[in-house]
Amino acid sequence: MKKFHVVSIIAVLALFCSEALFALPRFALMTGAKCGSCHVNPTGGQMRSEYGTSFSLDALPLVAHKEEDFTFNPKLTDNITIGGDFRTQFLYDMAMSPGDSVKGKNTFHAMTATLYGAVQISKKITFYFKQDFLNQSYGVLSGPEVFGVAKILPRSGYIKVGAFMPEYGWRLDDHTSYTRGGDIGFIPGGFTSNGLPFFPNYRDVGIEVGAYIDDFTLTASVLNGSGNLRKLDFTTDKAFAAKLEYIGKTEADSGINYRLGASGYVFKDYRMAGLTAGIGFGDWVLYGEMDWTDGKLNQFAGNAYVDSAKMSVAFVELDYRAIQGLWLTARYETVDPLNGIADDELALTPTTNSFSRLMLGLEFFPYSFVELRPQYHVVMEKPSLDNDRVLVQLHLWF
Repeated sequence: MKKFHVVSIIAVLALFCSEALFALPRFALMTGAKCGSCHVNPTGGQMRSEYGTSFSLDALPLVAHKEEDFTFNPKLTDNITIGGDFRTQFLYDMAMSPGDSVKGKNTFHAMTATLYGAVQISKKITFYFKQDFLNQSYGVLSGPEVFGVAKILPRSGYIKVGAFMPEYGWRLDDHTSYTRGGDIGFIPGGFTSNGLPFFPNYRDVGIEVGAYIDDFTLTASVLNGSGNLRKLDFTTDKAFAAKLEYIGKTEADSGINYRLGASGYVFKDYRMAGLTAGIGFGDWVLYGEMDWTDGKLNQFAGNAYVDSAKMSVAFVELDYRAIQGLWLTARYETVDPLNGIADDELALTPTTNSFSRLMLGLEFFPYSFVELRPQYHVVMEKPSLDNDRVLVQLHLWF
């Protein structure tokens, strides 16, 4: 597919121009911090650590609105901390549904209301949970994350045991990205995804090991592969996930951070592999990802496997911090659900034909723990449809 080749070239350029990571990959690439520096989860995302809370207070909001006399502490006790994320948005979809006489439709959408908790039960062991009270509707592979982390291995390595999302690729907070679920909710016919498996609130049950060796980070996990499809899942098949990353930076004067990574996931006959890269320099961040699959999993049908499907997905994103508190973002991404098979222009469906999308947006942080995110999505396919989308999202967290 030509569109995939174009974005692949761009993403490869990102591979060789790269930096390091944070909560959103952008912040990690800008600061050079590891994901675990800002998050309780060693692989990043979700609940913020004490440093992550401090970053949200001091480094994100508009300088004009920084409240120097305001402090925030999410600790209930010395050893018990809570956190949360709330996202709600207004969506406008320009597409005309079959049978409609008016073009376009809109909705207010309460996306997610997630509560986190972390209990430090000893110096090296943490009990952690995540529960989304709004978004529990993405099939049998969704559910709360509950796990224990023991940082008992050399060089701050850890063992994680419980229910959690496998570590793979860039951990984006935008689940509409084709590397993170795709157009769930926009595709007719119930819960169907034209993206990779790790959609919102995906979780599996198993064990993960993380190791830090000089500038390399390695994670590997063994999982049931079936989420919470069954309470007890006795099988001879297990899922395996692994990710290797190199974290580097140039001399201090240039302030360039970068990260290169490779990820893999295997479940039964399904294979998925990807490359990630990112670079941060000054107020600019560039990062991307390319993934390929052998077969396809339908996560909404108990991970049903389609042998004939081979998928390719890629994105590249450029972010610029105009001033503290205001980011300009642009992301180009593409997905080919049936890689190697020509698109059928007479039978256009989002689960068989290739799609590309350009996202242009702003991310505005007027106050601490407050984000406004307006975006315009240009959707490209053959034959061309009038189906662009506009959204304005409000994000509150602590």
